[in-house]
Amino acid sequence: MTLHRGTGMISHVADPGNTRTTKPMPMPPDEPKGRWWGHLSPWLWGLLALSIIIGTQVPRISHVFSPETPGPRVTATSGPELSGVSYTQAMVATMNFANADLRGARLSHLDLRGKEFRNANAAGAIFSGSLLDGADFSDADLRGTDFSGACLQGSDLTGANLAGANFTGTDVSGVSVSSSTVADALGWNSIPTSPICFQN
Repeated sequence: MTLHRGTGMISHVADPGNTRTTKPMPMPPDEPKGRWWGHLSPWLWGLLALSIIIGTQVPRISHVFSPETPGPRVTATSGPELSGVSYTQAMVATMNFANADLRGARLSHLDLRGKEFRNANAAGAIFSGSLLDGADFSDADLRGTDFSGACLQGSDLTGANLAGANFTGTDVSGVSVSSSTVADALGWNSIPTSPICFQN
């Protein structure tokens, strides 16, 4: 510090040994502005994802439960509902198939001797290789049914619809059926090829 006489002024002079230089502070570089979606909270991202999932799945779910979707089919028959089932010998042992819905059912290689299939809807059913001696198929719908290699000795097919039914290799000796009905069947006069008819 220096005092100037006559002027009454005090001036401050810096000491050269005590001089500190201050470096200018570097300014942080301007950060690029982030996108607006980068500032969303994780909760908002979760809600966005959930809304996308709901938006895409609700139309599918509503279609499944809509009233236009056909529900289970109800039939007026008094027989059991058996459509499309693959049967075993244990399953058919005590069953009566009169008036039953057997469309597309698989009853192949079974012992069905004397069983009642009267008025059954067995269109497209498969009886190939089965033992059907004395079975009652009267007035049954047997369109497209597969009896190939089966034994139908003494069965009753009166009034049955045999259009497109396959009797290739089937033993039809003693079957009750009208000749006009047989005209619509396939392989009616073929030679029996299966040894099933010789079983006891």
